[in-house]
Amino acid sequence: MDKNIIVVIITGLFGIISGALVAYLSAVLKFRKDLEAEYDKDLRNQRLKVYEQLWKCLQLVARYDRPKPLNASTLQELTVSMRQWYFEIGGLYLSEESRKTYFNLKDTIQEILQSTKYQAGELLDAEDSKKLIKQASLLRASLTKDVGTRKSSPIADS
Repeated sequence: MDKNIIVVIITGLFGIISGALVAYLSAVLKFRKDLEAEYDKDLRNQRLKVYEQLWKCLQLVARYDRPKPLNASTLQELTVSMRQWYFEIGGLYLSEESRKTYFNLKDTIQEILQSTKYQAGELLDAEDSKKLIKQASLLRASLTKDVGTRKSSPIADS
């Protein structure tokens, strides 16, 4: 056989094999990317459902127009509703960052509740109120980051 024919055959086979390998790897990567996108979409949808319930609990520590005065009784109600939410509804869905801010708020509540500073029904002082509201705000901000509700839409921006 002529040397040139052998070179052409080997080059052709190499091209076919490398093309098939590239096509296979591209298909695997696309499949994986599609699975990740579907997982992310499903996780976001689940988080939207469960975060909404925690969001409602957090109205007790809203910056403005709280439904109840900030006192030990209100904090006790909040910490119980947060615990129930965490174990019965949505704790499983918290991102690492949101989990951290969730427990920072719980720690702040516990610290205030365990202090002997307040008599029954007595309003929290300005310092404790500010610290508590800040922690609640950080948690809400983290939750919105998890689900992307504060981002502008690329479609709306175009």
